[in-house]
Amino acid sequence: MKSTLWKHTRDPYEIFKLVLENPRIPKTEIAKKFNVNPKTAERWWNNAVKYGIIIPPVFRRKSYLNFREYFYFIDAQDPHALYEELQESKDVLYFSVKPGFANFQIISRCPLSLQSNVVLSGERSNYYVSIPPNCTFEESISKIQNKLKNLKELKPFHSPLIYQKKAYGLWDELDEIIYREFSNNMRKPFTHVIESTNAYSDKIMKWLRRRHRFGDTITMFFPEGESSYQLSLFCIETKNDWLLIDLFSQLPTSSVFYRLGKKLMMSIYLPFTLEGRFVVRKALSVLQKEELVSSYTNSIVEYYYRP
Repeated sequence: MKSTLWKHTRDPYEIFKLVLENPRIPKTEIAKKFNVNPKTAERWWNNAVKYGIIIPPVFRRKSYLNFREYFYFIDAQDPHALYEELQESKDVLYFSVKPGFANFQIISRCPLSLQSNVVLSGERSNYYVSIPPNCTFEESISKIQNKLKNLKELKPFHSPLIYQKKAYGLWDELDEIIYREFSNNMRKPFTHVIESTNAYSDKIMKWLRRRHRFGDTITMFFPEGESSYQLSLFCIETKNDWLLIDLFSQLPTSSVFYRLGKKLMMSIYLPFTLEGRFVVRKALSVLQKEELVSSYTNSIVEYYYRP
């Protein structure tokens, strides 16, 4: 489905697929794939990023014991004051202000001692991020509704939201430094990473080649641009991860899934429409009646900070 933001001849979803296959694909290679000149390919890529249609690839580590991340959902007395205070923290990876079952979320690389009331906390499992189909939101609703009508025909699969039971052993201080360079931008120029880390090129290349062993490269897609959607976070009590993943991977926007112990966490991007709000509640209501979901609650993200 071509975005209404997009004025170029090539569907941005095709560019997204290329970046999925090779997160560090050069713009010149994109030009060759589409048989256009490099300046055209660069303009396509720059606009896809500018409009928030493609979110450039980031890297997240798997839940090995030495890579664990700690999630906290809290009720802060003054969420915005905490938002400003945490910007000075070196251990915090992400935090956001939100209404709902908790008014503040923190992700940290180490356990925290918090003064606020902790509503939910835990160590994160592996992530699973959907590869959205190239369809309209209306088409995705139809797909979800059809699946809900035929739940017994859906085939279960093993949950990808697992906890690694050991530490990742092949990891040194330089690996950690390289990880921090690439974590929020997998397309950083190679020469920049060499200069920033003081690592030999062979070390960085080895890290890149084996990265699938210890982490996941995540590229996200939003047909109408990220700002056209409301980020909603659902906290679900269920043993049927596969089913929630199957249903909400039908959305044309990227969906993020992980576990915090017994809770399945689902971050999904929905349009600011009645249909956008309705489809998820309807699906969860059906699953609850079928006893495939025990309970659920949710919140929306108002604003966030990532150092």
